[in-house]
Amino acid sequence: MMPSVSIRARVVATGVAVVAVVLVGLDVFVYLSLRDRLVGSLEHILDSRAELAERLAPPLSAPDLARLAGSGVHVVVRSADGRILAEEPKPPVPPSDHVLTRRVTLPDGEVVGLSLSQYGVDQTLQRLVIWEAAGTGVGLVVAALLLARTSRIALRPLGQVVETARRIRAGRTGERLSPRRIDTELGRMAVAFDEMLDALEAALDEARSSEDETRRFLAEAAHQLRTPITGIQASVESLAYTRTREEREQLLANVGREASRAGRRVAGLLRMARLDHGDRPARRSCDLVSLCRTEVERVRLLAPRVEVSFRASLDPWPMEVDADAIREALGNLLDNASRYAASRIDVSLEAKSGAAELVVADDGPGLPQGAAERAFEPFVALDTHGGSGLGLAIARAIARAHGGDVVHERAGFVIRLPTATDGPPPPGPDGPVTVGQSEDGAGSKRRSRG
Repeated sequence: MMPSVSIRARVVATGVAVVAVVLVGLDVFVYLSLRDRLVGSLEHILDSRAELAERLAPPLSAPDLARLAGSGVHVVVRSADGRILAEEPKPPVPPSDHVLTRRVTLPDGEVVGLSLSQYGVDQTLQRLVIWEAAGTGVGLVVAALLLARTSRIALRPLGQVVETARRIRAGRTGERLSPRRIDTELGRMAVAFDEMLDALEAALDEARSSEDETRRFLAEAAHQLRTPITGIQASVESLAYTRTREEREQLLANVGREASRAGRRVAGLLRMARLDHGDRPARRSCDLVSLCRTEVERVRLLAPRVEVSFRASLDPWPMEVDADAIREALGNLLDNASRYAASRIDVSLEAKSGAAELVVADDGPGLPQGAAERAFEPFVALDTHGGSGLGLAIARAIARAHGGDVVHERAGFVIRLPTATDGPPPPGPDGPVTVGQSEDGAGSKRRSRG
């Protein structure tokens, strides 16, 4: 959890602490410097008097040596046996815990003791400490007041962030901080804030779009299921009023057809929902040529009026794909072609630009102009042939789940699947393989609808 302590208080407290450290450091420096200078002066006085006593000792008597006292120096001249011969001044200097001393031994055995009290120095240093403490306290108070004033100005950009956030909450989603400089702390924060807003608005737009798509999906699903369910309901209600066996059998057959139709709709809806939810293909090695042959033979049985041909540039053609999903995608394209083909469907499997291209073409009327992409939208039926509008959408979703795509080109609907190698596979030993009555595999340039 982020701490919610006042930033102003933290800035002021931190600033005062820094100023306090600086002032205390300065006070300590001044105290030590002055103490060393004053003590050094006292030591210099003692050293000069001791040197003078040593130099003048032979001709001077003890009382004369005692006259070296002065400037706070206390002089005691003692004999070799410890008796006091002379002492100056009388009485001695004020007592102190800190006394500097020097001792000079003369040639005749007499000893000159010099001492100098630090009482004056101690008094001066005590007054200095008092003044430093008072000055430091005043300085900290002044620093706190100045920091409290300046921090309000320095933290004004944070208030702009708060105001911008509140305007955005009120509905003005286009608001941004747009900092002039991005190489500062506030600039980086403003950039991060704007990037967060961009991401949130993008996520919100995506959520709204997803919600709209979900509502449309449910509405279309209800519309797709309403017709077969209505047919089933009408047939069941009519069974109570039938009088002949033929009528009952006809109604029951209608119930079966409508139930099958509803089942296909539900299966398509479930498949589309799973693909939209990111259903990943279960890849395994399979032969694309064999898979295509199976689907081509299925269409031949279901649509005997249509001539279906198949041509492959390689046999066999192993690939790592979800065989059931690819079979479903190809089956959707073939079912779509069989509904609109006049007499012919051509299927070809070729390698182009590092991808396997599976082309399904028919000689039907083709797509309306400008409807190539709209045909891949779910529930879009461009005519009245009875399709659910999910076949092409499911085929494209399956191909894209494999890293490929389904597109509409002049040659037909094309399933593109990326191959495992960088280039197209080499041709088979026997050349292209053709299945069906057609030998050229050219196919019509006209297209079927979703």
